[in-house]
Amino acid sequence: MVKRSKSQIERLIRGALGEIKADLIVAGGRLINVYSGEILEDMEIAVLDGRVCYVGESAAHTRGDRTEMLDARGLYVSPGFSDAHSHIGHFCRPYEYLQAYLPHGTTSLVASCDEHSTVFGYQGIKLFLEEVESHPIRVYTLVSMAAPQDPLLCNTRSLSQAEVAECLADPRVLGLGEVVSWLRLVQGDREVLDMIGDDLARGQDHPWSHSGGQRPETERHRCSLRLILSRAY
Repeated sequence: MVKRSKSQIERLIRGALGEIKADLIVAGGRLINVYSGEILEDMEIAVLDGRVCYVGESAAHTRGDRTEMLDARGLYVSPGFSDAHSHIGHFCRPYEYLQAYLPHGTTSLVASCDEHSTVFGYQGIKLFLEEVESHPIRVYTLVSMAAPQDPLLCNTRSLSQAEVAECLADPRVLGLGEVVSWLRLVQGDREVLDMIGDDLARGQDHPWSHSGGQRPETERHRCSLRLILSRAY
């Protein structure tokens, strides 16, 4: 997880005041205000150390002799998009998948590494974390709930309790991924409940899920389970 230090925050404050000159100013673009829904004309954005430090009608006070100017007239400027639920292990390596995101404006995403962990177990999660860390897109990784949906019928790899705990302690991990073993969860399977319990004990995010397209009676039961999990958090 990327965190800013006190010195970095101080530099951004001084950059906004013009005390430290910007590395880049994007000028003349139409800024999409994602909070108000407005399109703001002819805005200027100052960037310092790879981060936005100032947004306004004029960033002239942040311009120095070495500041690069980017003319955005006729273009729309938007904050980076974030994909809140993704699986980037299908079809190709995660790094190559991320390469396809960038041209479309996505700069961060939440990803579960089901594919890697299902085949390689804990080693697959470590490979996934190392690969996505090497890409400039910010990836918030979820630990795969890759316990077999039915241990009697499935031969997918699973994670031990110790491995799940180690994953959750990794600062690159956001929390647990979606629970695909719904039958085991409904039946109170100890392995699945222990994973959720570890996540709860660390105060991390609850398991993510999606279940669109289910039969109404099935969906009602699943909604109840999601509500129970949400209240527990």
